[in-house]
Amino acid sequence: MPDEERSEDPRQEQGPGDSPDSPDWIHRAVIYGVDVLRFQDSDGDGNGDLKGLVARLDHVERLGADCLWLLPFYPSERRDNGYDVTNHLGVDPRIGELDDFRLLAEEAHARGIRLLLDLVLHHTSNRHPWFQAAESDPRSRFRDYYIWSETEPPDSVSASAFPNERGADGIWTRSERARAFYRHKFYDFEPDLRIASDALWEEVKGILDFWIALGADGFRIDAAGELFADIGLPGDQADAGRRLDDLRGYLRHRAPSVALLGEVDLAPEQLPTYFDRGRIDQLLAFLPNNALMLSLATEDAAPLCAAVARHDDAVRHGAWRQFLRNLDELNLSHLSDEQRQGVFDVFAPQEDERIYGRGIRRGWAPMMEHDRRKRMTISLLFALPGAPLLVAGQEIGTGDDLALPGRASVRLPMQWSAEDGGGFSTSQEGEAAHLVTEGPFGIRSVNVADQEADPGSLLHLVRALIRLWREHPEIASPRTDRLDADPAIAAFRYGSIAAAHNLAADPRPLPEAMAAGQLLLGDETVDGGLLPGHGFRWVLLP
Repeated sequence: MPDEERSEDPRQEQGPGDSPDSPDWIHRAVIYGVDVLRFQDSDGDGNGDLKGLVARLDHVERLGADCLWLLPFYPSERRDNGYDVTNHLGVDPRIGELDDFRLLAEEAHARGIRLLLDLVLHHTSNRHPWFQAAESDPRSRFRDYYIWSETEPPDSVSASAFPNERGADGIWTRSERARAFYRHKFYDFEPDLRIASDALWEEVKGILDFWIALGADGFRIDAAGELFADIGLPGDQADAGRRLDDLRGYLRHRAPSVALLGEVDLAPEQLPTYFDRGRIDQLLAFLPNNALMLSLATEDAAPLCAAVARHDDAVRHGAWRQFLRNLDELNLSHLSDEQRQGVFDVFAPQEDERIYGRGIRRGWAPMMEHDRRKRMTISLLFALPGAPLLVAGQEIGTGDDLALPGRASVRLPMQWSAEDGGGFSTSQEGEAAHLVTEGPFGIRSVNVADQEADPGSLLHLVRALIRLWREHPEIASPRTDRLDADPAIAAFRYGSIAAAHNLAADPRPLPEAMAAGQLLLGDETVDGGLLPGHGFRWVLLP
């Protein structure tokens, strides 16, 4: 489209089936997740900030991503990577000010990049003014915002979301100030919010309104699957459908194009409540993510293909956000004990590489071990039904640091160049102290500048995959057809496009249906029609 024909507001540019008054844009968006504190330092204090992110928007635009997911940047003591929010209506002083967010929104929108903010509704920090008031005065209106019990509930010793971590043993803690126990599914410094409270729910809508006015285009609802869980106390269970219907109704009136992405890590059969009636536009695809790791470990595509089919059966019109690795533990709770152990044996053989008995704390690129498997799996991400989520650093294959505690092992500064400070910061303080400087994943070996200059790099492949995904919208269909193939080949068809990915280290036969296809991206066949080990191939069918 010529420049003079472009909309003045890039957020109003429409894709197929999109409307300026609809959140459907999210189904065609490539989301790029950014932990602002670790992306780019603009003032030399060693911490990334909003101004630094603005300075790096050209990288996001060149990559082809058109939606930034911002991990929590609100005021916080960052005892839980910013999810211990102390003020939902502000910016952490280390990260910037509200005016910096306004600048980010203006500059991102000028490039056609939307902003997706983390909406942390499940809990607050115990330093949040709401909780401070609730503790101090039982007659305060804020007392109703949290979940209390005068006596210790029988489930007090239940495992928390983070077993065996300090502050996470049990789910009830006594507050001496409040003279009562408060519930916390996560850490003891993160008291659970009582979503059943109508007054709190109005606060939630006020938070959305605040950030929409400043330029937010959508929200990722953190721990959405936990919001409405039965907590075992009378009157404290919110009706998920009623609350989500109310939220969607509010958005249709306030800002109909605002999209919602839900973190709902539940079995597929439990997901319709979140999708029905347009309540949440997309859900993160946890089951396929678990199945992908199992398929990679066993070199068998069957678990992945079965997970895709199970999602299709559970939610016919579902829209999935596929991912390889987030900035949390790689949670494998959808696998059986035997399956999970099989994945551990391949990708996390050392006890220190595992966490919570259910997950892995290694980074995606180190687990893949060599370039061919990295390239194949990043391509497979774009082949799964729905839309892809990339996290900053995955486009170049950054590593991990197992010397850091817990989930911090994969929360590392972005590696922009081989120079001291990695192009991230001129300081060695703050987050800059955690830069990986040595080894095969250090800044000398893995960085944006070097990969920019190498047409065969992972960075250039990711850009090519995003272009391919955009040029052929049928790839993003929520439903796909599996092609008959060798057990190690994950092969899908999307209308006139087909893709095959070899999960095995040795060559395997290309699906017969793809033999006459025109190569669009990927590997040439070898030995008369075999897809190379850990190879991939996208074709246009006759």
